Amino acid sequence: MANRSRRVAPAGLALVLALVMAGCNANSQSTEPTKDKNTTALESAPQGGTLHYLSRRANESFETAKAQMVPTTRLRWVHRGLTSWQTFPDKDTVLVPDLATDTGTTDDGGKTWTFTLQEGLKFSDGSPITAQDVKYGIERSFAPMFQGGLGYHKTLLVGGTDYDGPYDGKELDSIEVVDEHKIVFHLTRPFGNWPWIVSMPAFAPVPAAADTEPETYGEHPVASGPYQVTSFRKGSQAVLERNPNWKADTDQVRFAGPDKIVLDMGLNNDTIVQRLIDDKGEDKTAISNALISPSQFQRIESDPSISNRMANSPSGYFRYLAMNVKRPVLSDVRVRQAINYAINKAELQSVYGGPKFGGQITSTIMTPGIPGYTEYNLYDGGDTGNVDKAKELLADAGVSNLKLTLTYPTDVSAIEEKEAQSIKNSLARVGVKVDLKGLDGDTWYELISSADGDYDMTTNGWGADFPSGMSTIQPLFASSEIGNGGGNASKFSNPKVDAAMDAAIAEPNLDKAAEMWAAIDKQIMEDAPIVPILVQRTQALAGSKIQNYFIPAYPPFANELVVRVDR
Repeated sequence: MANRSRRVAPAGLALVLALVMAGCNANSQSTEPTKDKNTTALESAPQGGTLHYLSRRANESFETAKAQMVPTTRLRWVHRGLTSWQTFPDKDTVLVPDLATDTGTTDDGGKTWTFTLQEGLKFSDGSPITAQDVKYGIERSFAPMFQGGLGYHKTLLVGGTDYDGPYDGKELDSIEVVDEHKIVFHLTRPFGNWPWIVSMPAFAPVPAAADTEPETYGEHPVASGPYQVTSFRKGSQAVLERNPNWKADTDQVRFAGPDKIVLDMGLNNDTIVQRLIDDKGEDKTAISNALISPSQFQRIESDPSISNRMANSPSGYFRYLAMNVKRPVLSDVRVRQAINYAINKAELQSVYGGPKFGGQITSTIMTPGIPGYTEYNLYDGGDTGNVDKAKELLADAGVSNLKLTLTYPTDVSAIEEKEAQSIKNSLARVGVKVDLKGLDGDTWYELISSADGDYDMTTNGWGADFPSGMSTIQPLFASSEIGNGGGNASKFSNPKVDAAMDAAIAEPNLDKAAEMWAAIDKQIMEDAPIVPILVQRTQALAGSKIQNYFIPAYPPFANELVVRVDR
């Protein structure tokens, strides 16, 4: 499976490039609703009030066909999927049914998946939600006008690569509607992760009769979630009010606390954070997608009345140094191991803001919160590195006066330049000279995603689209991801690893697949194509009247579906 890579910018910066194909682990067994005592208590609390959402995006839309948002974000105020994610402050995220009665079943090892919709579900206009509506919603995402969304399904569904959507009257036969409530998906290969895929935005139901103006449907969609869009001014403001046909007893992931949600668009990022710090008027009932800068973090940390309102992720994005193993100077595994020992990760952690704000030092590919994550360190040089061990390995490899180039993007953040300088300093301690080569983001990405990029090393970051080892390991290390826009920046290619990935991708049992990905993680690091650096933390600030605001281990975003306004 070929992926286009997406990279994640440094701590607290936006996603830059979109992942179009990858995969994940999922459980072939149906999943029953799960609730903890905190969830139950919040659901029984009084509801009401107005929630304000302050967005730095120039324009917010509720279009599902091209969305990249995870199921715990604001898109899901309006739309539901076949499955969804339930998050907790102190437990791993789990996959649960949403519109469906369970998380899907397969009788042939993951190549065919069946879902049954709950009885009595209705759209905001009063019409019933049917399997045909789910099918049509998925088919829309194949239309050329909706490029850019999470497109895992586009190559997994039989015939998907040759399908251009429903607007010419054609259907995708691999999405089979058995009756009003049953839908069956026919895949090109066994894929144990399909139940996670159907939680993604494109699997929201859309009634064909309402899709008369596809280009603007996202401004006035028919709602399946607890809120409907009652007012929309592009680039300015959207107002959401309760969907009278949504039933709480059919939905275990949305609390639907506020009576009304006002979403303001196109606001300055730092201004949003400052407004939340000041906590005045309507901002007391506000949340946002604003990114907190290190200077703002220092102000927040100095005042408990503010810091008590900040959610800090226990896990996050994977930050690493990729070594181009195709380069003669880096073809010897001992040289790559030496670089692993040489890097002063504590200094890099400081560059990103320290352990609380910047992130935790890591030595693995998978991150905490991903099923199967296992802590290990094959090149334990301590947080500051092991100079003697690095020099010993270089001498053993017969390498001296080594010169390497390190490329990085210059138009994302000044942090990346500081990161590159820190790596240069680390390698200078072991006698390796590094030339830094900063490039604009587009040029940099074209370079590292080409088959024969002219570089020795590059810094990079990655965020998984759903909780699975595959969602990071496959796009970054599969041989198929070298060149053609792929994310394999180290150009790592190992037939045994590829075979192990294929087996893990096909495995429909969640626990077994997680163990397989953990083994692959360590198998790759034995070849040392990268230096794992940090698991970057993310932070989010809320107004003083917002309740149940937290960031789980995965995804590293606050769950916007469960917040409540304290009136």
